[in-house]
Amino acid sequence: MHLEYIAHATFLLTLSDGRRLILDPYQGMTFTGRFNYPPFVTAADFALITHEHIDHNYLGDLTDIPVVVRNAWQDARLRVTSQFVWHDKFQGTKFGGGVSMKFIEADGVRLCHMGDCGEMLSDAQVAEMGDIDVLLIPVGGFYTIDGHEAAALARRIHARTVIPCHYRTSLCSLPITGPEEFLSHFGQACRMASCRVSLDALPAGVVVVPPRFGKVSRQ
Repeated sequence: MHLEYIAHATFLLTLSDGRRLILDPYQGMTFTGRFNYPPFVTAADFALITHEHIDHNYLGDLTDIPVVVRNAWQDARLRVTSQFVWHDKFQGTKFGGGVSMKFIEADGVRLCHMGDCGEMLSDAQVAEMGDIDVLLIPVGGFYTIDGHEAAALARRIHARTVIPCHYRTSLCSLPITGPEEFLSHFGQACRMASCRVSLDALPAGVVVVPPRFGKVSRQ
């Protein structure tokens, strides 16, 4: 399985059988100039949506008609499930409800995309997540958990590899922070050179995968 970080919370997974899964596709050039990621035009077999906000659910740039998965889907080689969390610390009353975190099982890997998780999960919620090989976790704060909260939560989840996302970049001036606050809890994080990586080749620990669009700030 290959993972490509496009921008914000949008990732493209390519399975060994060639099928392509787009996770939380964004609508580019929105939020009155504060979200300047360009449109990402691509073909996809599946579109996985964690919640109904335009920076996470936009299908207009897909060149075909994918299977849209908001809850669950599976066949012999791919299994997608969801787990509900709140978008904020106020039971969804601040940012519009809940988020269906996505779990993708394929090619011997179990990956979790946390979407816009905005609450600190209970022990029961963490236990429900089960074993995770690769965790995609938001770290920018304001709309989601912040860097300190994400670091504490990542340690409790015990994923083999943790990849931060949903943070401020050179193309995003939403009121979120860069990944530095999160990374400060882990010492020297591994920084990949390419936005496209093989999950088999990812090291254990925290890994910064640069987005295709938008320069990642550094300390």
